[in-house]
This record gives sequence, structure tokens and C-alpha cells, in this order.
Amino acid sequence: MTIKTIIAAIALENDEQQLARRAIRLATDHGAKLVLAHAIESLPESDPNLPPPAKKEAISNVLESEAFASLKQMAESAAVQAEIEVECGKADQFIERLIRDHAADLLVIGPGKPQNRREKIFGSTADRVVRAGLCPIVVVKRVTDDPYQRVIAAIDFSPMSFAAAQAATQIAPSAKIELIHAFEIPLTFEQAMLKVGTSQAELDRYRQAKAQSAYVELHSIRADLAVAGKIRVVRGDPTTALVRLARSGKADLVALGIQGKNAISQLILGSVARRVLAASSCDVLLSGGAISRD
Repeated sequence: MTIKTIIAAIALENDEQQLARRAIRLATDHGAKLVLAHAIESLPESDPNLPPPAKKEAISNVLESEAFASLKQMAESAAVQAEIEVECGKADQFIERLIRDHAADLLVIGPGKPQNRREKIFGSTADRVVRAGLCPIVVVKRVTDDPYQRVIAAIDFSPMSFAAAQAATQIAPSAKIELIHAFEIPLTFEQAMLKVGTSQAELDRYRQAKAQSAYVELHSIRADLAVAGKIRVVRGDPTTALVRLARSGKADLVALGIQGKNAISQLILGSVARRVLAASSCDVLLSGGAISRD
């Protein structure tokens, strides 16, 4: 994956200067074209009682002009080619169309905040764009735009997690990348093993075998990725382990694979990704693509 085009979806109402700086940093590092985009969703429905000067089209023109000027000011600090896109309409639909039209390799976006009851149920713009999985997405949480130096890639041995790890190596080629796998043997399953006559020693050997198998697979993935980073196997709930790591301050970027192509994940962002996004103090890279290691 070569990063040639980056789209930065900027919610001007959230004062996302930091997001713009991160996008500019990434575009500069990769020599990529940068598209700064903003969607205006706050227009009211047509109101026949509006006085003549305040018709919807006139208001739209003013808002678009102001947004364009704000994005242009952000783009002035970019040392790369930058385009500006502003549109009135649904932000997620606008962003998805831009990704397709520009054949974007990376989307940079903020975590988003639910603005109403519907968004609290079905997710913010960030949630909906992430679920579409059209390209890797960096969700900006950090307050600095320093280059990524420490990356954690969560590996569950799915093609999606491999794709996320591979995207991380492209986005942050100079960073130290640690591959982490968390596994959990359900307590009820362990209790059932003991009840059918499995000894504690045999159960311990089973746990060790699971961990050793994961180590072997992580070594193989590290070789496929051609990185020299560390590998770690953690026993316990994967979500809890990743949230703890994302909040620890030991990483600049956490990479996760997500599934965005089935009906369920179109409605609800995976619980692991959602919890990591909510709790993380570092940026989060999400990839919904699937890459075969064969």
C-alpha cells in the first residue's frame, strides 16, 4: 500500500486544528495529495416563513464560503498539494463519495460526538464512516502531531488485523511496531474441563500450548510484515487488554482490524474497536480490509 492521497474530514464546529495538523504531517511525510473536507449538516429544513434575504440557498452559500475560507487557512501551512471540498449534506455520505472519487489511500478523522438521539443509537459520523471500511482510517486523539514512534498492532489472526498491521507499517515506517495478541479461555470452559476429569496440570499445559501457538503465529506474521518489532501474548479479555494499552501512554498509535462488510457490523461498530476508540489517549488506526498472507 502506497499512500498517494489522504482525505482529512474536518468538523470545523469542533475546532479540529489538531486533526488538520496530523493530516498535513502525514501528507508531508508521504508526499501525498491532501484533501481537506467539511460537510455542513446544520441547515434547517425549508421554512416558508424565512424572510426573503434568508432563503436556504443564500444561507448555504454563506456557510460554504466561510467553511472554504477556514479550510484554506489551514491548508496554507501545508507543504504539499492540498485541495478543499465543502458540501451541504450528510457528512458520512460526502466523505464516502470523496474516498471513492479520489481513490483515497487514507482517511484522517476525529472521534466524533453524537449530536442527537439517533446518533447515540446508530453512531456518530466517525462511526458510520469507519463501518463502511473503504480505506484505512486514522482517528486522531493525540494533542501532538509528532511523528508516530511507537505503534501497537492488535493481532487476532484475522485477515483484517493483518491488514491493519500492514497499514501501520506503511503509515509509520520508522516507528517501532509491537504485535500483540490477547487470548482468553472462558472460565466456564475451564471449569467444565476440570469437571470432566482434566487435571490442573493438564489445564496449565493447555494454556501454555495456546500461548506458545500464538507466539509462533506472531513470529510468522512479523516475518511477513518485514518488521523487527516486539511480539507479546497477553492472557485475558482482548478488549480490556487493548483499552489498558491504549490508555497507558506507551503507544502513539494503536492499529485494529475491523469487519465492516456484514449486516451486523453495518449497524454496530465492533465492541472492541468502540471501547478502544472511546478510551484511547493515542491515535487509533482502523482497517476494514482483508489481506491474505499467502
